[in-house]
Amino acid sequence: MPISMRGNLRPVVIIIVSAAMFGVSAPLAKSLVEGMPATELAGLLYLGAFIGLGIFTSFRRLARKHPKYELIVRKDAKWLIGSIVSGGIIAPILMVSGLMLISGFTASLLLNLEGVFTALIAVTVFREKEGKRLWASLLIMTLASTLLTYDPSNGAFRIEGTILLVGAMICWGLDNNLTQRISGKDPVQISMAKGLVAGSASIGITLLIGSPIVIGSGLVYALILGAFSYGVSLVLFIMAISVIVLIYFVNNNNRFKRSV
Repeated sequence: MPISMRGNLRPVVIIIVSAAMFGVSAPLAKSLVEGMPATELAGLLYLGAFIGLGIFTSFRRLARKHPKYELIVRKDAKWLIGSIVSGGIIAPILMVSGLMLISGFTASLLLNLEGVFTALIAVTVFREKEGKRLWASLLIMTLASTLLTYDPSNGAFRIEGTILLVGAMICWGLDNNLTQRISGKDPVQISMAKGLVAGSASIGITLLIGSPIVIGSGLVYALILGAFSYGVSLVLFIMAISVIVLIYFVNNNNRFKRSV
């Protein structure tokens, strides 16, 4: 008997919680942008994810609770590296830079485009199946996101910040597709690897361009925000993907058996 998404709401609930935690990152990060380089803030968000999940892992080991997932192996490296570069380094830097030009509210709504580009990349690059409802949804989301660029104060569309946000969503869309290839592995391990490498790279870029690391309350807030909006959110997202992929393969296997 095929497994239906209607009968298994767990991945849907997990994705909603993950999206909500990630969605609040834009307006909250907006308040941290002032006086902090975009590369530093992006790095701190991912380092916060690494630190937060590192604490969680320590408690998990103390409780002697072992993950049910397989660990990352060498053959997974290409997917993980691509995910880190696109979604861990480039995307957050573009997003934080865009936040300097548009409101946090508008930025949080533009985050919906991540789903649009995830679907487009899945269909065009990874040759996944599409339907009429998918294209209709993408069209509606794209039109809605375009309207968000309108600035009523001067009666014009402000696209500078939007272009940066769209670029970030493209990178995160690619990141999602690459992460899907290793979604069966330990989500905490994946998120920690991304947090450490991406965070360190962004901080390194900050130092290379000669920007000082701003030490203060903003640094602490950024680490805490990253722990939840990037760390926990990413773990939940990978968990949901693994369940959805399992449902997909079980259903396809059942259809194959019936056809035989």
